[in-house]
Amino acid sequence: MIRLFELRTERELSQREMAKALNVSQGTYNNWENSNTQPSIEQLIALSMFFGVSVDYIIGNTDDFGVMNLDVHDDRDSILGLYNSASPEMQSAIKTILKEYNKK
Repeated sequence: MIRLFELRTERELSQREMAKALNVSQGTYNNWENSNTQPSIEQLIALSMFFGVSVDYIIGNTDDFGVMNLDVHDDRDSILGLYNSASPEMQSAIKTILKEYNKK
């Protein structure tokens, strides 16, 4: 992906740390960063949530960060619906991302 390297290095994270946070292999993450393969829609959303930027920013469609507004009171039902419909692996990745987000 166009901006994964930039976003990751700004946070001083290794590819291994990113792969663990997203519940993918380091090789998979490396392939995304080098544009050899592309993450799924669910994985793009997870990346967007992790970095606090829009999917459009990650893929290079805009230079506007489009900072994510995760107002749980307004979006609780839609967020829970997405979470509940996700695979167990994606739910695990979401939990990891939210834990990282709360550390900020």
